Amino acid sequence: TKHAKFCASDMDRPLFQACPSELIFRNFSPEQTYKLHLHLHNNDKVSRHVKLELQESQFFRVVPPKNADRKVAPGMSVVYTICFTPQENKDYQHRLVFGTEREWLEVPVRAIGPRALLDFVEEYHFPPCVVKGSTEMTYLVRNIGNSKANFSLQTQRPFSVTPSSGTLDVFESTQVTVTFNPMTVGHHNQDLLLHYHTGEDVSISLSGSCEEVDVHLEPDVVHLTQTYISMSTVNCSVSLINKHSVPLQYCWTPASSIQEEDLDHMRRSSESQQQEEQMKEGDPAGSQRRSALPAAPQPSRCLAVDQLRLSFSHGCVTVEPAEGEIWPNIPIQLTIVFSPKEARFYQETIYCDVTGRESGLALTLMGEALGPNLQPDYNVMDMGEIFMGSSNYYQVQLTNKGLIDAPFRLSRPASRFGGCFCVSPEEGVVPPGHVHTLKVSFVSHACGSFSEQLLLTVEGNPKVVPVTFRGRVIGPSFTLSVSDLDFGVVAFGFPKTLTFSVFNTSCVPLTFSLRILGDGLGPPSVSYKDHLSNMSKNDQQVIAVDKRGQPAEFTISPSSGCASAQSHVLVEVTLCANTVKTYRLALVVDVDGVGEEVRTLPINARCAVPDVVLDTPLLDFQRCFLNRPCVKEVRLTNAGDVPACYSVLDQAHQEQLRLKFPSQPRGVIGPGTSLEIPVCLLALADGTLRHTLHIAVFGSVLPPLEVLISCIGQGPIVELQHRLLDFGKTLVLKDKSRSLQLSNKSPIPAHFTASLSCTKSFWRVEPAEGDIPPGSQSALKVVAHLNDTFRFKDTLTVSVQHGQTHTIPLSAVGTGSPVSSDKAFAPSIDLGSCLSPGSCCYNFRLTNHGQRTRRLYWATEASSNHKRGDVSTPQLTDPRRALRGQKSRGQQVFRLVPSRVELFPGSSSNMVLTGSSDSPRVVRERLVCRTIVDGHSSYEHVHSVDVSCRFMSSLLSFSPEKIDFYTEEVLGQVLQPIYEKLVLNNVSTQSLSLELSLTEPFSLCEAPGSSSSATTKAASLGVGEEAVVWVCFSPPTCVDLISKVLDQVLLVRYLGSSQPVKLHAEVHFPNLTFSSTLLDFGYVLNNSETQRQILMSNCSPLPVSYSWTFL
Repeated sequence: TKHAKFCASDMDRPLFQACPSELIFRNFSPEQTYKLHLHLHNNDKVSRHVKLELQESQFFRVVPPKNADRKVAPGMSVVYTICFTPQENKDYQHRLVFGTEREWLEVPVRAIGPRALLDFVEEYHFPPCVVKGSTEMTYLVRNIGNSKANFSLQTQRPFSVTPSSGTLDVFESTQVTVTFNPMTVGHHNQDLLLHYHTGEDVSISLSGSCEEVDVHLEPDVVHLTQTYISMSTVNCSVSLINKHSVPLQYCWTPASSIQEEDLDHMRRSSESQQQEEQMKEGDPAGSQRRSALPAAPQPSRCLAVDQLRLSFSHGCVTVEPAEGEIWPNIPIQLTIVFSPKEARFYQETIYCDVTGRESGLALTLMGEALGPNLQPDYNVMDMGEIFMGSSNYYQVQLTNKGLIDAPFRLSRPASRFGGCFCVSPEEGVVPPGHVHTLKVSFVSHACGSFSEQLLLTVEGNPKVVPVTFRGRVIGPSFTLSVSDLDFGVVAFGFPKTLTFSVFNTSCVPLTFSLRILGDGLGPPSVSYKDHLSNMSKNDQQVIAVDKRGQPAEFTISPSSGCASAQSHVLVEVTLCANTVKTYRLALVVDVDGVGEEVRTLPINARCAVPDVVLDTPLLDFQRCFLNRPCVKEVRLTNAGDVPACYSVLDQAHQEQLRLKFPSQPRGVIGPGTSLEIPVCLLALADGTLRHTLHIAVFGSVLPPLEVLISCIGQGPIVELQHRLLDFGKTLVLKDKSRSLQLSNKSPIPAHFTASLSCTKSFWRVEPAEGDIPPGSQSALKVVAHLNDTFRFKDTLTVSVQHGQTHTIPLSAVGTGSPVSSDKAFAPSIDLGSCLSPGSCCYNFRLTNHGQRTRRLYWATEASSNHKRGDVSTPQLTDPRRALRGQKSRGQQVFRLVPSRVELFPGSSSNMVLTGSSDSPRVVRERLVCRTIVDGHSSYEHVHSVDVSCRFMSSLLSFSPEKIDFYTEEVLGQVLQPIYEKLVLNNVSTQSLSLELSLTEPFSLCEAPGSSSSATTKAASLGVGEEAVVWVCFSPPTCVDLISKVLDQVLLVRYLGSSQPVKLHAEVHFPNLTFSSTLLDFGYVLNNSETQRQILMSNCSPLPVSYSWTFL
């Protein structure tokens, strides 16, 4: 604002200060109004605005000053009056918010209602108390306030208060007990906190002092009697003396003070929790079962302490009594029971927790526990020299020199010779004063000196007694039958075997293994047999070194074995060399249990690959037909002194030729011999073809031998019978075929394809492709299908796969008309039978399949003078003149609509042929069609169609032409349906579709008594056929019993017309008629008679029995 630059007030200090800062109403009564004033002081050096933000309240109202809308001068105040009108006696709260130019100022408003007040004294002092004792002080407390008191009391140890909370109405009272229970010596001070529900807190001072008394043990150190484990001794030499004037409580604990006891208890609880967690991890199911058990009740403090003490001493020391009361100057004799569980020296300190002593009285217990005394008859056994694999037996006697049973276990060391010992039994129990004998056996399969300790462990005795066995194990001796192994010269990949014997000259079995030093560690070497059997290999030689190292070229059988005493084993050593070199190696003998390389046998050998010469480096197959095998031979000669293994390498994929081998393309050539390999060539392409055949020698490092193969590929030779096909004049829209012979003059099959050069050709070839066997012939069917009347040309191409391509010119001239009908029309058409008077109709469609526009003109010539179906064609030059001629000769019966039509190429026109006659007769007429082709000025005769039709007055005959139904009522019987037969006969020259219909009570059915009937029925009749229809009459229900006569018709509809069949039905009942239905006697005198006559007649064909009844 414009005054901001003149502001001298600190930004952290408000512009206005409220006085007082809080408004509080006290001691108020309902329905009364109380007022307080609020001063707002301007702390700034310029005039400021202050505005009250209205806060809605039912109980508080603010009265602003008169000049509230004006600024407040610096250092001046503005006064607001706050009015308070309570409705009831309780607490109220409100707040006033004032806004300035820079900030908001909030002033709280409170109304404090009535309060409760308890008459506690300010200080409580307890008299002196012994340590761990207790003193109580009880006071009567009253509510002297003017409101109900909801209060709570709280203090800290060694003080406690009862009750901890409560409620008191006005002037009500209750007892409050404060207990002083000190656990340490000295003066104690604490506060008793009194808290009201209205939020007020009151502190009350508590104080008291504590002191110790004279209580002691005599003696405080006890030496216990020596005791064997699992036995107990009793000592009664300790007294507990009370020099105080009052009885005291005591109990035994493992801790000297309550603090140590709490720490020890926490430590043990933590250990037990860890054990439970470990047990849960090890046995989750068990932990769930333990967690499902109900919790045990908490024992008293002395019992818990006593259990802790027993657990701390490992259950070896028991003090009785464990707790109790000491009367003044009356000593208590304590009994100490010593029950050790293991042999060792015990020294433990336990404490007696006594009321009146801050720390427990210490009692030190010392005692020795004795275990079983089991002694062997010796401690060292010298076994001397022992043959490897022989069995040796020894005995050890154990004597129990103690007073308790001695459970023992004799264990072997986990060393090289320790596993050679066997003890029986390994464990047992020796009673006091008894002797037990153990059997020890020793069998070793390794040589060397040994000194092993068998450990004698006695349960309950921590001292382990060793029994030492020592000696030396010696191995067997052997010799070999040869001094070395000389293989001489070996061929690459051809195995060679030498033998020798291993003689065992000792008296124990000899277990040995043989191996070749310097042999490869890779896969086994490949022999020539493996090379020949594995047709997938394409390598010219075995690669001597692979990723894993040299191949294993030596095979020893057996490579290991066992020779019994004074016997020998025959060994075979096989060398399959895969490396061209000289071998200087050694065979070593390893003896099981003695050592490795005990004996060495030298090995000498040399590996060589012979020279193989190719005698036929060139194979010329000359002319070869495609896919026809041609065979020649390749000759190989082995010029070396050792056998050779050859292999024809797999050929790379060739698209022009393929090589096959009738026999296996791998084999062995003996030293100084020759071998011929048949090669089968299959040419896949025509022309000059060349290929190189590679032959590898197994193990040779030289390049493979190369054989150059050449040939000339020749495809099939096919000759044609004709070089030209002329179809001449050909009727349009009709197929005309010619045959073309193909001759295969080669010894291989010929595959051909035939095609036409024009895209939309008027010829087709069957078949379009095929195969001709060697030396055979095949015929092609060439079909012409023309659509117009001019000359057509095309070219037939016959292509022979891998052979010559032939072309044959095709030609034809179209004749006839390219206009055709979709239905049978020319040269004659019979429209069948038709009702007269009536009309007949025949629809068809004409289509121009030609390539030129055609105009068609139709004319009709009457044929009433024709006899026996002969129809002559008059010479007409103009259709209109022909029509005039027809009118002059008689009435025209048939008409074709439209009579003139123009058909463009591919277009069609719907034609309707109609005929009508007023009288029955047979009519024959001829329709003549001429055309003018686009581009021509003269007419061309196209069609002459003879049309005939038979006009008849009726096409159906009925038998009978009228159907009569007659029925009479029979007393006591119900009227039954009546059935009559109707025969329909088709007397026309065409098939008819009939529809029969009538009305109830007449119906149509298949046979008399049929369960189904209908009022309509459809049927079909061929020429001369007849059909039987049953007409059913169901007499209607006559309530009045009056005779009835019904006349109806059965309508038969066909070809748009109908013929009726009359139906007549009579239903008769016994009926009478009267000349009058009313008798009027007029005036009659009393006691007089009057007569009237009425004529009654029987109007039915049935006799009538009647009787009179007056109603």
